[in-house]
Amino acid sequence: MRPFLLPLLALVALHCAHAPEPPASAAPPAATPSWPEPQPPALRLGEAVRPVHYLLDLTLLPSEPTYSGTVTVDLDVREPTRQVWLHAQDLEITQARVLSGGRAVEARPVTASEGRLGVLLAEPLSPGHAQLILSFQGHTDRERSQGLYSVEEGGQPYLYTFFEPIDARRAFPCFDEPGFKVPWVLRFTVKQEHVALANSPIASEEPLAGGLKRVTFAESRPMPSYLVAFVVGPFDLVEGSPIGRNHVPLRFIVPKGRGAETAYAVKVTPRIITLLEDFFDQPYPYEKLDVAVVPRYWGTMEHPGIVALGQPLTLIRPGEETVMRRRAYANIAIHELGHYWFGDVVTCRWWDDIWLNESLTSWLDTKITDQFEPSWNFALDGQANSLAFALQVDSLTATPPLRKPITTNDDIIGSFDNGTTYAKGASLLNMLQGWRGLEPVRDMLRAHVREHAWGVATTEDFVATIGKTLGPDTAHVFQSFIEQPGAPRISAALECKAGAQPVLKLSQERFLPAGSPGSKAQKWNVPVCARAGRGKDTTRACTVLSAETGELPLSLSGCPTWVLLNAEGTGYYRSGYTREQLSPLWATPAGTLTISERLTLLGDVKAGVDRGDVLLGEALKMVPSTASDPSSLVLDGGLQLLFSVHISLLPEADQQRFRKWVRTLYGPRARALGWKSSPGESDEVKELRWQLLSLAAGMGQDPALSQEAGRLAKAWLADRKAVDLELARPALQIAVRKGDTNLFEQILAQARKEQDRNERAELLGLLGGFQDPALAKRALTLVAGDEFDVRDTQRILQGALYRPETRALAWEFYQQNFDKFASRLRSDEVGRLIGITRVFCEESQRAEAEALLKPRVAQIEGGPRELTRSLEAIRVCVESERRNQPSVLEFLRHL
Repeated sequence: MRPFLLPLLALVALHCAHAPEPPASAAPPAATPSWPEPQPPALRLGEAVRPVHYLLDLTLLPSEPTYSGTVTVDLDVREPTRQVWLHAQDLEITQARVLSGGRAVEARPVTASEGRLGVLLAEPLSPGHAQLILSFQGHTDRERSQGLYSVEEGGQPYLYTFFEPIDARRAFPCFDEPGFKVPWVLRFTVKQEHVALANSPIASEEPLAGGLKRVTFAESRPMPSYLVAFVVGPFDLVEGSPIGRNHVPLRFIVPKGRGAETAYAVKVTPRIITLLEDFFDQPYPYEKLDVAVVPRYWGTMEHPGIVALGQPLTLIRPGEETVMRRRAYANIAIHELGHYWFGDVVTCRWWDDIWLNESLTSWLDTKITDQFEPSWNFALDGQANSLAFALQVDSLTATPPLRKPITTNDDIIGSFDNGTTYAKGASLLNMLQGWRGLEPVRDMLRAHVREHAWGVATTEDFVATIGKTLGPDTAHVFQSFIEQPGAPRISAALECKAGAQPVLKLSQERFLPAGSPGSKAQKWNVPVCARAGRGKDTTRACTVLSAETGELPLSLSGCPTWVLLNAEGTGYYRSGYTREQLSPLWATPAGTLTISERLTLLGDVKAGVDRGDVLLGEALKMVPSTASDPSSLVLDGGLQLLFSVHISLLPEADQQRFRKWVRTLYGPRARALGWKSSPGESDEVKELRWQLLSLAAGMGQDPALSQEAGRLAKAWLADRKAVDLELARPALQIAVRKGDTNLFEQILAQARKEQDRNERAELLGLLGGFQDPALAKRALTLVAGDEFDVRDTQRILQGALYRPETRALAWEFYQQNFDKFASRLRSDEVGRLIGITRVFCEESQRAEAEALLKPRVAQIEGGPRELTRSLEAIRVCVESERRNQPSVLEFLRHL
């Protein structure tokens, strides 16, 4: 503001020195400004006035419920205007000033709905450069961890930030849209003894009176408001080894006294950066890397220069580096740091293109995690899980397309849809990889980052890059999946004529499960790659199916005995097989189909069950071969068929038959591995043990394994070092199912005295697993009470709803307390609470859920969409159960 203030002060001084002061009686009355009528924008702010630079000055004292600040925004005014619109929510604007052309323009702040702030001007603001200066007061959030929020650790408060997507406006006035990507300078007044860190390195620290200091940070690289981040409090700092090609400093910011728990993260993070640099063939793009270890998973975020990673991920006590915890840290750290290129260096222009940030990074994190630790098989597992999840979500007619129309703030919140925004886009990139190859796709992504570095990009920009690097046909294919919802179903008839090549007669339609209200009449440009074999001869062939039907010749002598419609399992479509096509395919010799292909085939069989092409009782005959497979991934793939059986809806005798069958399938291998690990075991064996024990002792209710689980659970509660942590968790989960009052009291007592928030939440979550009605009621009272944070106790409700034995009890509690939960949780958390109703599979439950939630969801961001999808999922499940239960009963009674 200095270039404008100095001329203004000079003019005032000149006036005072040379103009005679009129007599008091002759002073004219002050003119009342004529303010324009506020005309807030519908949603987007428009391009008439754009920010080009911010100076944000805040006084941040974590123990205080409020804070004050001033933001100075340099503006590029592109057309004359008498009102400037930006964003501010739950803030008190104490002063508004506008400087233009070396003088002040009288200004008046006004507010509008959906967090919009208008600055009305007494006279038009001319095109050119101007400065907007707003002083304000705000409140730190202490319940929902949104905006600028405070959390107490060890009796001391700390301040953190989380602004994505539209919560920066809760912390300070700003142009809160991703397309406004500009440099920022942050300046904070804090306690002398506190650590204050932000996106950029500290430029200076200046002591102030009253035990305070002013910390000024270097100007940042261009970034939108949602990526601004800072922390203030009595943190400890843990130094790591310099990272990357430019040897950038690495630090971990942790609550006081918890630095030792970052040992694993400190060790592996430099390697993560090296792998990412190698993928992009670029150096790490910022001057430093601080890792802010934030209180919960919520808050994990890709802020430039100060990535936020949750305590449950990053703080691992020495000796507790289980495979699950190591893998979770590595994968999510890779995801967030991968966003430094996909999201930070290149940012989506508007929220309809947030899929560019999230899908590209979700695809990337599986590739880099696989390089980081090949024994985890993360690429195979991640690809299969993303594909299955995305296709399942895309089967509902209420699911939006990948690129979602954004017309309200509610749409912005809803644009972060896991099934589409993350998993579907990543699966589409896998499809390109399977069709065009990994290196060409990598080179295309490198070109995208280089072309739009430090700017913003749209879907059109990305598709244009695909066209330039991979060809117009590839761009045409990709584009056909972006704007329309749903996924294709590809089916084929084999035509074999003497003296001619075999030909697959292909057809496509939209995949919809039985009971869906949608239309199948959709078309995509689908790259279909098929494999076929006859004896030892196999072939692979690809085509792009753009019409409803098409042909794919197969280079094979003679008619194939089997045909796989999704070679390598990378195509984003469901394959529709007849029973005659499926039987020889599943019977192919071991090693004929890759693990990825077998996983995709299992998903296609499950889809056939959903659609009504295959009866579940018939499909269950495939499960035994997956249960004995040496690959834990194939074993896991068979579970989607096993979990399709709604045990609680079976007659009691058939429930027992089902559990006995599960014990038979998984018990021998589970007992062979046992509850005790051996020195030097691989991560794969450790995971397989957990998987098999959970199935045999959990779903199968194996008495001997369950009894041992109870013994181990009690031993662990008495002495944390008495049981391997990797076995303690599944043992506790199994033990609580038949647990008594004594076990309940032990767990509750330890939760009450546990100081670590994440450990406390784990213990509380176990209470939702007790099947005894009296104990389940006691657990649920903790959810409604004030003794614990509802964000921790809601796990109890989720567990009780997921278990058939306590579902009715938990649902009654849910109905009685929903309004109370909704008032204490963020909208996205309430959305997940609505989504839990998908566990229901009875029409009466669907009607009850609709009656309870439909009048309420209009007040919940993302609520209407979540409820619509939940009700559709329940309806589809009801139809599936009606159709499939007779075949399941027949299967069980002939075992």
